[in-house]
Amino acid sequence: MKLVFVTFLVACYAATGAIEVFTAGGNFRQNKNEILNSHKFKPSRQNVKSALPDLLTLSSELGLKAFYLLVHRAGLDAMLRGKGYWTVFAPTSSAFDRLPQNIKASLQDPEVLNRILLYHIVPKVLKSDSLQNNKVITTANNRTVRANVYQNQEAGQDKVTAINGSPVYKEDQLAENGVLHVVDKVLFPLTTGTALQYLTQHMAMYSQTLKLLEAAGVENTLNDTTAHTFMVPTNAALEKLDPAQLRHLMNDSGTASQIMKRHILQDVIFYVGFYDNEKVKTLGDNSEELTVLVGPGGLEVNGNGTFSRMVIADVPVTNGVVHVVDTLLYKP
Repeated sequence: MKLVFVTFLVACYAATGAIEVFTAGGNFRQNKNEILNSHKFKPSRQNVKSALPDLLTLSSELGLKAFYLLVHRAGLDAMLRGKGYWTVFAPTSSAFDRLPQNIKASLQDPEVLNRILLYHIVPKVLKSDSLQNNKVITTANNRTVRANVYQNQEAGQDKVTAINGSPVYKEDQLAENGVLHVVDKVLFPLTTGTALQYLTQHMAMYSQTLKLLEAAGVENTLNDTTAHTFMVPTNAALEKLDPAQLRHLMNDSGTASQIMKRHILQDVIFYVGFYDNEKVKTLGDNSEELTVLVGPGGLEVNGNGTFSRMVIADVPVTNGVVHVVDTLLYKP
């Protein structure tokens, strides 16, 4: 029962954390630049100390107070202080501060806290040059995270490395027992499975979407091992269509297939990897492209004149990432 409850809380956070970028009157460009550029860290003493600190001490030196205290509370001190070789993706203290109150409360449960912290630890050393695009990494509790590397032109940076969509701001902080990378989000071991399994777990939002995917004959694409980005319309998005249009799609597999493939990107792109006026290739006919638009209202994609806004971002699945959109990219 506890596992089900925790999964529910974490799923709620995935939705809440994604939406917060687009609400409360926030400016998307400003928020994204803050995400990419605003973090200030205490300097590491690695360059002036003859001996490297252990990973837990290093997290303290880097000003990651919340992570340091939670590791101590979870009883994982010995792991990060002792022998062995580890990679730690340590969230900033502000990342923990941004968690919804119900998630913060769940961290009082030792079992939940232990599970979440172990999801940030990898039982081998992975320096930044090992964090290759689309690399799937097994964590200390035998779950997986995905590394991605993006060329982010908007921010004027050569690259942005992300773990499950969380940007890495300070990389390759060396310790005597491994390496630490600072990330801006708390990572959660969601039990979503594939993209198709995620949709079936949330039938209230996607029951009509699943019917359309089945009519289009592309549901297997959402369930196979090839990684993609899935721009998934909700039931509410489909209800925007004229009822006759929706009935036509449900009974015309060729048109339905063309439209639904337009919602699947060839590459895995988490939220941080998009930039304004970016052209992204889909599985549609002739690798049809969508245009990404970034503005005060959030992130939209333009499919040949049909605009669809991203309302939930960065749901990690075993075969890529799901972003939820509010309009079907319908082109007659």
